[in-house]
Amino acid sequence: MSVLGVDLRASKKKPSSIAILDQQSHLSQLGSFLEDDDLVKLVNEVQPNIVAIGAPLNLPSGFCCLDQSCECHFSIPNRKGRLFELELAKMGISCFYTNKGSIIRDLIYRGILLSNILQESGHKVIEVYPHATKMLLFGDKVPPKNSASSVRYMIGHLTPLVSGMDEHADDLDRNTCDAIINAYTGQLHAQSNTDILGDPEEGILVLPKLPN
Repeated sequence: MSVLGVDLRASKKKPSSIAILDQQSHLSQLGSFLEDDDLVKLVNEVQPNIVAIGAPLNLPSGFCCLDQSCECHFSIPNRKGRLFELELAKMGISCFYTNKGSIIRDLIYRGILLSNILQESGHKVIEVYPHATKMLLFGDKVPPKNSASSVRYMIGHLTPLVSGMDEHADDLDRNTCDAIINAYTGQLHAQSNTDILGDPEEGILVLPKLPN
């Protein structure tokens, strides 16, 4: 059993990170890719049980696109994002809403395209959100991803959960750490240690088990 986590970037000019965990939560591979085809090729070679992508993989219900000039709109009036994004907000977990004013439109389109390609090839793909996973696993004192202390914090908190990180010490940065946390979320899902937010018709988010 293996899980492949992806920290996806909006632009193909910047490397997106991947991490592969085996059944024992050992980090067997850490790397990056630029082109979508490179990720598809890797997934087809590795054949992971789950691909966990840290990016929006579905549009809100009622949307066919994010084009401001298109007449498509939320199927439920007065919504500003997908259901699970609203649920995250109620939990005090910030996120970018998926709507026509989104500043991560390119990332959304790329995530949807990759998810569709991989699923059409028979792979199981789930949407994860590294910031939410961090808050649920480590508490609300997680430093911002872009802060100077982020990498040190993540290494310290991931090491008890994932073995083999020292073998990739030179490659650990804020993006590869997010790829690892995405893979770890996918592994928890494979072990039935996750909860799900959202509506299957517009996309669901996989999270570590929520507190009762």
